Amino acid sequence: MKKQLNPDGIIPWGIKLNLKMKLSLLFLLTTALSLQANPAYSQKNKITLNLKNVSVSSVIDEIEANSKFKFIFKTNVVNLDRKVSINANKEDISNVLNKVFKNTKTSFEIDSKKILLYKSKKPPTIDSDFSSNNPQKSISGVIIDELGQPLPGASIVEKGTTNGVTTDFDGIFSLSLTGDNPVLVVSYIGYSTQEIIVANKTQLNIQMQPDSAALEEVVVVGYGTQKKETITGAVASVKGVELTKSPAVNLTNSLAGRVPGLFITQTSAEPGRDDADVRIRGINTYNNSNALVVIDGIPDRAGGLARINPADIDNISVLKDASAAIYGARAANGVILVTTKKGKQGRTEISYSFNQGWSKPTVLPDMADAPQYAELLNELRVYQLPTSQWQGATDGFSSSGTFTQPDGTVVNAPFSPQEIDLFRSGEDPWRYPNTNWFDETFKTSAPQQKHNFQVSGGGEKVQYMTSLGYLSQDAIYKNSATGYEQYDARLNVNMNINEHVTFNMGIMLREEIRKAPTENVDDIFRMLTRGRPTEIATYPNGLPGPDIENGQQPIVITTNATGYDRGKSDFLQTNGVLDIDIPWVEGLSLQGTAAIDKSFHNQKTWVTPWTLYSWDGSTLGADGLPALEAGQKGPPEPNLTQISSNRLNIFLGANIKYQKSIGDHNVAFLAGLNKETIQDENMFAYRRFFISSALDNLDQGGALEQNNGGLSNSAARLNYFGRVNYDFKEKYLLEFLWRYDGSYAFPESSRYGFFPGISAGWVVSEESFLKDSSFINFLKLKGSWGQLGNDRYDAADFPTNQFLPTYAFGTYTINGAQTTTLAEAVVPNPGITWEKANNVNIGLEAKFLERHLTLEFDVFKNVRTDILTQPNASLPSYTGIFPPRQNIGEVENKGFDFTAAYFNSKGDFTYNIAVNGGLAKNKILNIDEPDGVLDRQKITGRTIGAPLVYAYDGVFATQADIDAETLDYSAISNNLRPGDMKFKDLSGDGAITPDDQFRTDKSAFNIPTFMGGVNIKLGYKNFDATIFMQGAAGSSVQLFFNEAGEIGNYTADTYRNRWSVNNPSSVHPRITNRADQYFSSGNTYWIEDTDYLRLKTLELGYTFPEEIVGIAGLSKVRFYVSASNLFTISDTTFDPEGLQAAGRDYPNQKIINTGFKVSF
Repeated sequence: MKKQLNPDGIIPWGIKLNLKMKLSLLFLLTTALSLQANPAYSQKNKITLNLKNVSVSSVIDEIEANSKFKFIFKTNVVNLDRKVSINANKEDISNVLNKVFKNTKTSFEIDSKKILLYKSKKPPTIDSDFSSNNPQKSISGVIIDELGQPLPGASIVEKGTTNGVTTDFDGIFSLSLTGDNPVLVVSYIGYSTQEIIVANKTQLNIQMQPDSAALEEVVVVGYGTQKKETITGAVASVKGVELTKSPAVNLTNSLAGRVPGLFITQTSAEPGRDDADVRIRGINTYNNSNALVVIDGIPDRAGGLARINPADIDNISVLKDASAAIYGARAANGVILVTTKKGKQGRTEISYSFNQGWSKPTVLPDMADAPQYAELLNELRVYQLPTSQWQGATDGFSSSGTFTQPDGTVVNAPFSPQEIDLFRSGEDPWRYPNTNWFDETFKTSAPQQKHNFQVSGGGEKVQYMTSLGYLSQDAIYKNSATGYEQYDARLNVNMNINEHVTFNMGIMLREEIRKAPTENVDDIFRMLTRGRPTEIATYPNGLPGPDIENGQQPIVITTNATGYDRGKSDFLQTNGVLDIDIPWVEGLSLQGTAAIDKSFHNQKTWVTPWTLYSWDGSTLGADGLPALEAGQKGPPEPNLTQISSNRLNIFLGANIKYQKSIGDHNVAFLAGLNKETIQDENMFAYRRFFISSALDNLDQGGALEQNNGGLSNSAARLNYFGRVNYDFKEKYLLEFLWRYDGSYAFPESSRYGFFPGISAGWVVSEESFLKDSSFINFLKLKGSWGQLGNDRYDAADFPTNQFLPTYAFGTYTINGAQTTTLAEAVVPNPGITWEKANNVNIGLEAKFLERHLTLEFDVFKNVRTDILTQPNASLPSYTGIFPPRQNIGEVENKGFDFTAAYFNSKGDFTYNIAVNGGLAKNKILNIDEPDGVLDRQKITGRTIGAPLVYAYDGVFATQADIDAETLDYSAISNNLRPGDMKFKDLSGDGAITPDDQFRTDKSAFNIPTFMGGVNIKLGYKNFDATIFMQGAAGSSVQLFFNEAGEIGNYTADTYRNRWSVNNPSSVHPRITNRADQYFSSGNTYWIEDTDYLRLKTLELGYTFPEEIVGIAGLSKVRFYVSASNLFTISDTTFDPEGLQAAGRDYPNQKIINTGFKVSF
């Protein structure tokens, strides 16, 4: 946007100052007023420096490290990335600063120990190398960032010369050129450098693009931050802006494929219950393998990771190796550090974003239709006959629907040819429907929407960021009772109390509202996959048809017709951090942290009877339509269950930090302690015999058969931790960290554990033999070892206080009266202790081609010991003894993860391509097993979750195949028939017995061993695009259709691929009735690989030019359309991330989304 300038350089008093000018003047005025003339320190202390080709930022750091001077400036006023060389020997600070800022627009003022840097109004001096006789051409323009905001302090240099300027506060520059074919080199810290050919242009509008390498220079680690290039551990990070590109409403689902080594599997997409499984480097234990989540420095906050508003997140760091040891007790599975946005000094920024999405299932089970199902049931009836009659019965059923056996008995087909034709034609939908239960139950798409409002800014003393968010998500059912709503608010405030004291405060409020029908999602999808297509779902008059089983009819049980199940969870999270720099000891600081989190959960489940309709197939009413008979299903009368719980978590911490530089040696020290207490309370109440379904309050129920109960629980942890960092010239790096933890979960004798970690790094590119390389710009080798603890176990597998005798209440009748009793419920083990992780990591980081190409690669090996295991396999169950858990388990997990990225620009076109992946394979080294188990059947030496199965070896296509078989199958089948499966004789004894079973090399729990992603970001002028692919491999699921047959439908794949009398396959077996044959499950035929590749995110956006939106007082308007899970490449029967063996998961969703963001 062009601005009119006063030719005399004088601003008339009547001109209104814009907001940026006001803020700039306010900042300068406030700072200037705080400086009082006291030159004593600056005059007495001299500066000695000998620095060559270093950044201005490094000079400032060096001056502050070797003196008591403190610089005050805004980052957009000083070009911190500009290279300078300084040689000063005991000179005044003013002389040194004059050298540093020569020929720039940066000026300074010195008051004792304070140095104020500000933008000078006087243009920089042009070097005398440029003769006034040279022909000159002027070029001017404006430089903006990727959001359309001006970039003050950007550097513009004529290539091949020292002729250059920096932009002013509004991003405007003007430069006189000297060359015949000038090329401008435009640079700004944190952004990719651009080269612009001037040609005949006199005005330029240049938009800078973020340099992903530079933006990741500082990474959040445990209890602080570190320069990425000096980190010696395996730490990966992702920016919050990347997570907002996903239209998923659950943060865990947005992380999939974005961080190398982070394994994320979404097994259900049910609104409000769609949390993904998040694991770092796969599975390390057969107990709890979940990562520790730390939010703004506070571990394991109620509500976890899933429901954090992505718009509030600044960045997420993942600690994958010994770097997590500083979190000790719960860090054995790695740590996820979430840092929320903070306010920044500068103008107030207001933004509002909105998006609207529509979701539908990625994959739905493809079930047989009515004619196919009728044909399959006819086959089942054939298979009930002797095999010698199968061909005759098949022919008879196909032609007339009957078959006469040799003894004269007439066998009728379940469905005649005429009935099958009626199912196919749709002529009589009342009597012969062709029902697709998914189509009848699901709508075309389910809407979802998100709103977010943010305000941030602040002055020198106080900076703030506040946000308000709302989202709603509907389910895919027609007339759905399922839905999710969320309201959230966050306030982060940073206060600079004085020169040495700062206080940061954060408050988060969130309410999560979950709505569901009274029947759970497993029952709903069980009925959907079981639903027989030959039965009606909804009559033509709109009334629901009969139930599939136990009153369950998907059309009805997905709605509020059966009552409702509503839950509300409320979270209040607060934290405060006080930082104190000790003025009399340079580099010494203290930090105190306090957090109070309170959460509430209330659940109300109101179950009422519902009505379904049936028809006898012949009776008609007065209107000539079928006479339907209503029937009540569900409970005989309404009943109500209410649950209420709350949690109070108090976290207190303190640490001391010290850092010192002595010449080229840099040392940093951290030591601290944390105390954490948790109090849980919950209660429930139940009543029935409500006189009306309109009365749903607890006190309106009957007194008979009521029930109630409750309990409370407490937990506590006390932790001591520390870290020591040393580096020499940031070339040789060393770090030692430790944690001494005490946990409530263990007896006093083993309550505390010491968990150390050590890592080292070598920045090879700083060595003389590589320092001047034009190809390798950065190369670092690193390695680490650490021991971490785990006191977290699944509650069902690890009751609290099991090291003590635990008693349970019961009842017993004595003399005709019921008496409350106590009985020992858990046999104690006073010797239990920590599960320990020993993690080793070796890696490298490299940057090539002027840092445009980056590469990171890590190899790891984790060995988990002392895993708490109940040794009940080696103890026969008939003893009636259930031994306590013992620290006997051991698991090894090893693999690698990597990331590679390339970014560049060409004119107005920018591109960034990043690839990441991680491989993790686990193996059980020790676990309790029965005596005498065969090696191939042992759990030891196999992956966690490896199933015990027979090896499928084809199908007996004909009776001749059976007659030719030499193996004895009598141990598993008394009568082999055509269509039966063949198994391999692994024992070599000439018979198929349970000894021929073996454990596979893949888990049957759908846990991938490899997960990765490809992220492509493109930009052209105001257009931007993101393409994100994500995939997984190395996992499997074991299918099991135990209800397919007379009571439930088959998949269409089963219909297409089966043995039949007229199509005797040697590959696929014949169908079974409710898995009633020896080959119906438990063999490799039913194991399905779940490898997949998804187009996880596709987003196209356009940012309107500032000169257009500025007319309305806006600084930025961006519109976009996006899609999630747009397509999936997979050879699976169901969604490849699902867990259910029969496809009974709420499927993952394909989302089409559109939205906009407006900034003021």
